[in-house]
Amino acid sequence: MIMTTMTTPAAAAAMTPADIATPSVSIADTAEDAPRAGRSARRSFTTEYKRKIVAEYDAAPTGSKGAVLRRERLYDSHVTEWRAQIASGTLGASRPGPRPGSTSRTAEQTEIARLRKQVTVLEKTVTDRDVKLAQAREALDVLGKGVAFLEALSSRNAS
Repeated sequence: MIMTTMTTPAAAAAMTPADIATPSVSIADTAEDAPRAGRSARRSFTTEYKRKIVAEYDAAPTGSKGAVLRRERLYDSHVTEWRAQIASGTLGASRPGPRPGSTSRTAEQTEIARLRKQVTVLEKTVTDRDVKLAQAREALDVLGKGVAFLEALSSRNAS
């Protein structure tokens, strides 16, 4: 949202070309138009913090575990995920493993996928050319019939 101000004719006459060319936009106006306006920034947690929260959550008596989550503004899925990472030894890993359900392809599988796409493209090209060839043959057939008709007509008129 860009705000404009009204000026009097006398004030407008006193403005320099630099004043006219430079619009005044406040920082609040540009932040309001940002794509994530009104949303909190994504949080990231250190490995030590995750370990501390999992230990505190596990040590909390039944009924007060929710208080730990509310205080830290977390969900139980955070603790569940962090506990699984601690158990598997991947909590401090710089790069997590593949996402569940995703499969990593071998070089051979990647090549097969590329070749299948290429075959699909080539089959479409062949089909398109077959259609064009059939149309050209039909046009030649019609043209041949037209020439034969004109020859027959001219031979009748010549006799």
